[in-house]
Amino acid sequence: MSVHIQDSPARAYREAGEAGDLDALMATLAPDAAFHSPLSATAGFTGERDLRELFGVVLGVVRGMRYHTDVGDDRVRMLAATARVGRQELEESALLRFGEHGLVEEITLWVRPLPGLTALMAAIGTGLARGRRGLPLLVGAATGTLHAMTRAGDRTLVPLLTNRSS
Repeated sequence: MSVHIQDSPARAYREAGEAGDLDALMATLAPDAAFHSPLSATAGFTGERDLRELFGVVLGVVRGMRYHTDVGDDRVRMLAATARVGRQELEESALLRFGEHGLVEEITLWVRPLPGLTALMAAIGTGLARGRRGLPLLVGAATGTLHAMTRAGDRTLVPLLTNRSS
């Protein structure tokens, strides 16, 4: 059964994300909602406290979020959006699973291209590390280096590999 976009419980989630409204976004989530990160298989974010901290950082660094695709039914929806982290453009896909009360119980996120993912990782990592002595500097050095490498590779190496006329 397909649900029209305007009738979908995903609508409030999309609108909150586009508006950068943390409270509205949190209102779409079940109290024990789980977020599966595109950055790490070991990073777990579950429940209101974890998700408020995570999404507070995310909404502080992601700009211009615009959803362009919403498919699924009243239990599972796949949303796709474009956004920016600094000057780096990215595209995300979010798989949302809804509970019987229409609240999001589970979010699994994918981000592309790789420089977009590493820009997001650098921005979120340093944001989550704030207030922990020495950790922002360490996280910033590690994630910033990885982002610089992927951005440089995307600009210089990838064109060399994809230009077949040489």
